[in-house]
Amino acid sequence: MHTSPKQPGNGFLDTCVPRLVYMPTNRLFEEAFRSLAAEVISLPDCARENVTLLVVDDCPQAVSRVNRQVTDEVARASGLQVHVLDADGWRRLADDIVAASGLSANDSAAARTALLQPTGSYGAGPNKAALVAALVGAESLHRRDSDQITQVDPATGSSPLRVEAELLDRARTGGDVDVYCVGSSLTGRPTRDRRDLEQHSAEFVRRVDALSELPGDISRTPRAPRPGAAPPGRIAVHNTVSAQRDLTGIVEMGVAALRTVHTWIPEMPAVGILGSDYFQKGLLYQLDLPVYHHDLRAHHVYEPWRAGQSRPDHLGWYASAEMRYAVLRRHWNFFNESLVAQRDRLFTSAGEFDSAAYGELFLDARERSEEGATGIPPAFLTAYREAAALASGETARRLGIRIAALEAESLSVAAYVSQAIDEFARLTRAWPDLVAAADRLGRNTDLSSYTSAAARVPAADPTVCATNRHEPS
Repeated sequence: MHTSPKQPGNGFLDTCVPRLVYMPTNRLFEEAFRSLAAEVISLPDCARENVTLLVVDDCPQAVSRVNRQVTDEVARASGLQVHVLDADGWRRLADDIVAASGLSANDSAAARTALLQPTGSYGAGPNKAALVAALVGAESLHRRDSDQITQVDPATGSSPLRVEAELLDRARTGGDVDVYCVGSSLTGRPTRDRRDLEQHSAEFVRRVDALSELPGDISRTPRAPRPGAAPPGRIAVHNTVSAQRDLTGIVEMGVAALRTVHTWIPEMPAVGILGSDYFQKGLLYQLDLPVYHHDLRAHHVYEPWRAGQSRPDHLGWYASAEMRYAVLRRHWNFFNESLVAQRDRLFTSAGEFDSAAYGELFLDARERSEEGATGIPPAFLTAYREAAALASGETARRLGIRIAALEAESLSVAAYVSQAIDEFARLTRAWPDLVAAADRLGRNTDLSSYTSAAARVPAADPTVCATNRHEPS
């Protein structure tokens, strides 16, 4: 249930607002979760006590059991309350939210289908977390991905979470920073895995990336700050950590926090399309609503099977997901042009964001950009074939697996992405009603009604994660 924030103490983070800190996972996550828990533990008392710590569990049962042992141990040692929202708990919560939303029967059915997507939807975790945030009355939403490791400075207590909280609280209290998103970037493994494609030439990567560009397209960066907005200079925050307005899109959503925008639109719930969890941050750029980047980066790791590229099913899945993204990105770039040109349509006369108008603009942009998107699948496939022709040994074998998956997908990808945009637009139109329903539900219902206690069972064989259906970063 919604509860009043605990009263502030003295010093940093005196506002002590409720915030949701969450980790979506479909893998073994011990190191990542312990690093997240350390961030929460290191907050001042008042700020820590106002955190709802949520694990969005999308793992096979055996993997969940191993992860639950970790959350159990952390909770016992730290006193943190860890909520684990598994597929069954989410299904019950989604049903209750939809039932309370007042949507028509058709819109309710469509919303439920979109919210209950299976593993492989990058937008699923953020959407679950956004509605849980409304349920518990959280004013900011802080995400950590389960393959990214953060650090807390033992001398100062500085951490990504602490920086996010301070900057978002400044915005909330009318301070000197107008900010809607705060995040950082990564060290370690790249989030886009193109090792085989670029082995002989980075030109192949440049070619597939260029397929999404509009004619004469320039780098997608926001316009200059609006009058009165904070300038794109460096902003000093707690313990000498600094942040700078992000004008180039370098903030990674796996180590980032949001305010407000996650109540305007969902993330795209489509299964198997890379990058579909960046619509909220992308909207901020088009509206000149500042995103800030700080320099406390997370370390990104691959699971052993991914580092060794040892799973043929993943090789094909990833190539198809990237080709779908290339098609989606073409529509998305066209949509961004529409957003910039028609920003006034996105706000009502009362200054409220119009989620329905956003969805309609995307559908309109999709119709007008379809012709330019039709040539992307064959050109994408050609780049892979040419890279394979230069390769040998294991690299050639792996590229062959990817090419077979791309050939099987190439004729259906345009329709797949078009359907994903339809679903996203429809969910976006319903989103304010769903958020409001979650808020109302939370006034009389506690989150623990939907989250399960950590399992007290023997550890399963950790190698089961190698058979997990995938949502790789």
